[in-house]
This record gives sequence, structure tokens and C-alpha cells, in this order.
Amino acid sequence: MFEITVNCQSRYPVGRKFVISEVEKLLSEKGLKNNAAVSIYVCGRRKVRELSRRYLKELEDHEVLSFPYNEVKKEFVDYPDNLLRLGDIIICFPIAREMAMDENKLIDQVIAELACHGVLHLLGEHHEE
Repeated sequence: MFEITVNCQSRYPVGRKFVISEVEKLLSEKGLKNNAAVSIYVCGRRKVRELSRRYLKELEDHEVLSFPYNEVKKEFVDYPDNLLRLGDIIICFPIAREMAMDENKLIDQVIAELACHGVLHLLGEHHEE
């Protein structure tokens, strides 16, 4: 079973079951066999700015940040519990809400899309430069 946790600052309502379901689908499509862990945290702009400044040395807001547990390679390390810890994903709720309004989507759909985008980064897929 995948171990996906979704934590939110209290003022940001998120459909955790839906987000977890979408991330599980993506992990399955990518060939992971129910043995991966991902942590998702939904927070406000202030926290995202703080993390962006501290770890990326950037001052801009990001809709999603990904922090890999370790550099993911083709050869995965076997942990004693056989759980592949991919890393942490941070999602900015206010930006996701703006995106949902602009794209005429539900906020949970946008949060799930951002979470899946973050998972792809944790798996080593990155934007074209």
C-alpha cells in the first residue's frame, strides 16, 4: 500500500481522499508497486515564500515545491520496511485557489494536479530548460 499523507493548515480545506487517490493512480502508472511514501503539505503564501527563500534562494511565490528525500535513481535503495520514501511536496493553497478560479476547476482538482506535478519532480522528471 502507498503511504501518502496530506496535511493542511487548518484554514485550508482540502479533499484529502481525492488528492491521495490521484497521487496513487500516478504512482501506479509510473510502475511503483504500492511501496512508496509521499508527504503533501498544503499551506499559505508566507510558508511557501519562507521555504523558497531558504532552500531555493528565490524570492518568488511557487504553487508547488518538491523536496526529494534523497536523489532518486534507477536503482532504489531497499529500506528495511521496503518503503521507498520519495519526499515532501508543499502546495500553496492561495495560488491553487487562484488557479482553480482562472481555469474554472474545483480546488481539490487543482491541488491534486499540483501534487501529481510534485510527484513527477520527486521521480526525477523536470521541466525543459
